[in-house]
Amino acid sequence: MNQNIIYYKESIKHFIDLSTKDATASIAKEHGIIGLTRLNICMQKLGLEISNNFFVALPDFTYTRNALRWNAGFPYGCIINIDQTIPFIPIDFRPNCCGIIFAEIPTQDFNIGEIKKKYFELMNSYDDISRNDFNKRNHFFGLYYNEKRDIYYFLIHGSFSFVKKSLYSEKNDSLMSKICSVDILGSPFYFLKNDEASLYYNKYLDFEKKSMYYRELILKELFPNAQILFHRTHEGFMDIGTILLGAYADKLPFMCPIMLSPEEDLPITNINKPVEISPTKILYCAPHGGGYALSSVISSEKYNGSANEYIVTYTNNSKMLTTNIIDMPFYYRANSAYKWCNEYKKGVIVDKLKPVFNLKI
Repeated sequence: MNQNIIYYKESIKHFIDLSTKDATASIAKEHGIIGLTRLNICMQKLGLEISNNFFVALPDFTYTRNALRWNAGFPYGCIINIDQTIPFIPIDFRPNCCGIIFAEIPTQDFNIGEIKKKYFELMNSYDDISRNDFNKRNHFFGLYYNEKRDIYYFLIHGSFSFVKKSLYSEKNDSLMSKICSVDILGSPFYFLKNDEASLYYNKYLDFEKKSMYYRELILKELFPNAQILFHRTHEGFMDIGTILLGAYADKLPFMCPIMLSPEEDLPITNINKPVEISPTKILYCAPHGGGYALSSVISSEKYNGSANEYIVTYTNNSKMLTTNIIDMPFYYRANSAYKWCNEYKKGVIVDKLKPVFNLKI
């Protein structure tokens, strides 16, 4: 049997599917299995242990609209466990320290124009921050209301361009010069190992700390009396061997909001049942949001076994053959919190907050 087929079949066994299992998740699964296969082949060529490499798909599992990440074999809404015998980082998963800060704020008369004005004043006060950092993709500010308790909450979701300039290889010539590559299944697989991987990870930790500092700074400037309830990264590392792509993970139970679309109530979830990430690692996990789903698509399949060509079928049974999933019309799923808590029994939805307004500026 072809050795690559053996790796592929082993990757299927190491794929833990806790997704919505809709047509979009099926496309991401096929893509993710190929990505895990490429990762394992690369590590095996380097003499590294791969038996505990696992891929966990959560209910926000989907494609990523970041073309470089997607083309490298990394979907979104997942946790990737990489067994560490030596420090090893697949660089194209592209960590950017994206996360959310969620807080209770004093009840008052809220004026969206005044908040916008304060935001722009703040953005112009710090050289590190770009005023465009919170209007890209699905990054935003959100105000929410708990009718039962008469309490308002504010959420900031986003990352900062200063992180990408240092941690994205194509934006950093010094980093690019240190990256190694191996040709795997017809395309280069880029990685860092040993000391270079450790240095990159430590740099990531510095940027994660800085990103959290600025999210808190913005929140406190807007609402000085805000009480922070949750502040975590969902796009980066939990540790050097645990990659988070649209996921939260912890060794202990935690409570978090799961972001859906702007018009949906915001579910607050108590994550109280762990996931076996690998035979040696058990973590409490949650999807960070709903994830993209292709509009009006009811099924999907690979075309002639190609990893990059798909046939999707629409609700009227028409079909499309495409190699460009990331530019197709999409919507945000609204059922990821329900799936995680009610179907997979990993938590409990303890409250739902009504959206008041969002800023994407």
